[in-house]
Amino acid sequence: MFVAPMKWLLFQDRKTMADNNDNVNLTFTYNDTMLESFEDLDIYPDSDVILARRFDGDFLELLSIYRPSPQRGVMWENRGNWTFENGLRMSTFDVASARRKDLQQTALKSCLVITNPETMNHLTDFKDKTIDPVTKTNYPWILHLVNRMNATVSFEITNNWGFLSKNGSWSGMSGMLQRREIDIGGTATFFVPERVGVVQFIQLYTHTSLRFVFRRPLLSTVSNIFTLPFQRNVWIALAIFLMLVFSLLYFSIKWEYYCNRKTKSAAYWNQLNPNKPTISDNFFILLGAFSQQGYSYEPYRVSSRIVTLMLLLASLSFYAAYTANIVGLLQSSTDSIKTLPDLLNSPLKMGVHNIVYSKYYFQSFRDPIRKAILEQRIEPKGSKANWVSVEEGVTRIRNELFAFHGEIGTVYQLMQDTYLEEEKCGLTEIDFLNHLYPLLAVQKQSPYLEIFKTG
Repeated sequence: MFVAPMKWLLFQDRKTMADNNDNVNLTFTYNDTMLESFEDLDIYPDSDVILARRFDGDFLELLSIYRPSPQRGVMWENRGNWTFENGLRMSTFDVASARRKDLQQTALKSCLVITNPETMNHLTDFKDKTIDPVTKTNYPWILHLVNRMNATVSFEITNNWGFLSKNGSWSGMSGMLQRREIDIGGTATFFVPERVGVVQFIQLYTHTSLRFVFRRPLLSTVSNIFTLPFQRNVWIALAIFLMLVFSLLYFSIKWEYYCNRKTKSAAYWNQLNPNKPTISDNFFILLGAFSQQGYSYEPYRVSSRIVTLMLLLASLSFYAAYTANIVGLLQSSTDSIKTLPDLLNSPLKMGVHNIVYSKYYFQSFRDPIRKAILEQRIEPKGSKANWVSVEEGVTRIRNELFAFHGEIGTVYQLMQDTYLEEEKCGLTEIDFLNHLYPLLAVQKQSPYLEIFKTG
């Protein structure tokens, strides 16, 4: 009944009691009785219980009652007074979480999620930062919060953050918070819908996330590079130009043939062009010019020479621009892989960090894209599952067309230590889980929630 946000205002008329009894020691006796009344009640730092005591006339003394913890006795706070003439006069306007942050060496309990036993030996020495990085990041935060509250803390150890089992119970750290075995989680956890009704999250984010990390592949591995140098409208314009040149060349060669066959001065031309020109001749002239391989036709008339010169100039410009773009594209990486469908349809192989929460989340998704990534790339039937270590994943990113899903702080630290500078170029990420940054969690309706929050 005293748990926040309930508020209580209790009245005690001391004047009436003193008038009805001649015993002068009644006041002290009644004080002891009042203390005993609250001694075993759950009036903790989040409670709001005000005792208004009237001594004389309309003067009311206001006292706030709470206990720092189940291990400590009742505390009385002077909150001010009230009179009919002056109204309410507060001694302080500080909120309860500021007034009651001293827990008088209360023994709090927490829990650390550790996947490697060696982590316990390196919580503060910055060694092996890539192993259990979130736990090592959060550990000093918990010590700071507890120290600020003038409390002590002991840690339980578990190997998982807590998942809902088939029988409805929670395991790991979330289960400990649900059963009120610990006061605060010592390792940040993801904000997922299933945990909202089980634990209370504090908006203290650990800036890390789980993502697919990979090097952007060369453009030539994912696209038809021969169509990429020009935009679509350039290709259309080129096709129209070729048809125009083909038509003009056909008519100019035809006209040239019939004119020169009738003149005596064209004996040399007749030796080179003994046969009547055909459509295939025009095609090979066009093909030879644009492939820079030459052709046997020699224009004789001005009209044929103009058309041929136009063809040669255009093919030279086209060839120079096309080959320059091809050379650039062969050395370029693509940014076409931006979404999960792009990743699924790409030539990249995939792997996931072999850790408990990754397996849980990957196997819990039911949307077709994520499910296809798991079934086709991570756990393909008839092949070895691609649950790998961080070291193997980072090495394969370096040496193969490979996308690795892991904690990006750990992945980038290993890349910093092992990659050459030029090998760090072209790295990109894709979010698979679509979660917020991990947050610290406390008991549902924890009496220390606001104190933790302000800390």
